[in-house]
Amino acid sequence: MSGVLMRRVAAVSGAALAVLGIGVGGGVASAAQTSATVTTTNIVATKTLLGDGSVFPGEVVTYRTEFSVNSIIDRYLNKITDVHPAGFEYVPGSAKVSAASTSAVTPSVDVANNRVSVSNSLSAWMLSKNVNRTVSLELSYKVPDNAPAGTFNSGLTFDVNTFGSTQTFNPIGVTIDVQGPAATTTQLTAPAAATVGVAVDLSASVSPSVAGGTVQFKDGDVNIGAPANVVNGTATLSHAFATAGPRSITAVYSGVPGFAGSTSAPSTVAVSLPDVATSTVLSLASDAQTGVQASLVAAVTPAPNGGTVQFKDGDIPIGGPVVIVDGKATLWFTFNTAGDHQITAVYSGAPGFKTSTSAVTALKVTGANTGGTGSLGFGS
Repeated sequence: MSGVLMRRVAAVSGAALAVLGIGVGGGVASAAQTSATVTTTNIVATKTLLGDGSVFPGEVVTYRTEFSVNSIIDRYLNKITDVHPAGFEYVPGSAKVSAASTSAVTPSVDVANNRVSVSNSLSAWMLSKNVNRTVSLELSYKVPDNAPAGTFNSGLTFDVNTFGSTQTFNPIGVTIDVQGPAATTTQLTAPAAATVGVAVDLSASVSPSVAGGTVQFKDGDVNIGAPANVVNGTATLSHAFATAGPRSITAVYSGVPGFAGSTSAPSTVAVSLPDVATSTVLSLASDAQTGVQASLVAAVTPAPNGGTVQFKDGDIPIGGPVVIVDGKATLWFTFNTAGDHQITAVYSGAPGFKTSTSAVTALKVTGANTGGTGSLGFGS
């Protein structure tokens, strides 16, 4: 419970006392009255709210009502009805009656009229000063998740065996103050780009840092996976996108008692298909002459959409990168030195296409002819 108390830092929006409901007005909600005692004939009934009376939506509250007599006249209770604030939900299994012994009971729940009743089907519960017999009823309710800030009252009725009528104290004046939840901010961290079928991390941080709650990551209006638990203010989900295209991702924090939910700003993730492997094949003449242009041709398959080819003589680049056109790059280059040259073509890659390097092809460069026709068809 201490964690809940530490969260109670939010001020209550304007509220005033309302009978079995919410009153809205200026200022701060009035302090809860956690106990009230009523008397009819010689029966004394005290209804008490367990706790400090300050709660948040989604929390559970427990009431205990104790009955006794203040004279030597014994009384017998046939039926006890707890009247709870409108919208509060009875917690199944929480009703317990303490009389000669403590036992769980099966109550009758009247949602429409905000009542939970217990009856003694065998014999009435005895109240006696002579033999020190008292009766108490304890039961719990969940505060609605959407309950606004305000003060909620409650009530009590009970039937006495010899009275022939129902004793009604509605409202009885036992109240709780529902506090408005503190605002939160959720910030999404997502990669700018992702590849189909390759998992990436989506992360959301909630501030102020909260303990509990979940974050549902969304792709547009579609949930991504299951809600991720918030631990130390952060939730993370590993996700692989199934199709390519831009994705608008958001993170939706569920909220917890004391803290409101919140939604992050959208973040766009560009999801692309996996890169396709490429193959680069180099074509060139078997020999060349110094001072004469020779053509170097690289064919990249499958034909990529973009990218360049850098031709190399050993480790030395030859000319600048050549743009791929229809899957080919051609460089006309003049060698200045004779000898054997080891030529390669290196494809740079492009969106959707992987890099590749051709096999090494030997090119024999000879000195320029002084006459006749060379092997490349260039005259003197």
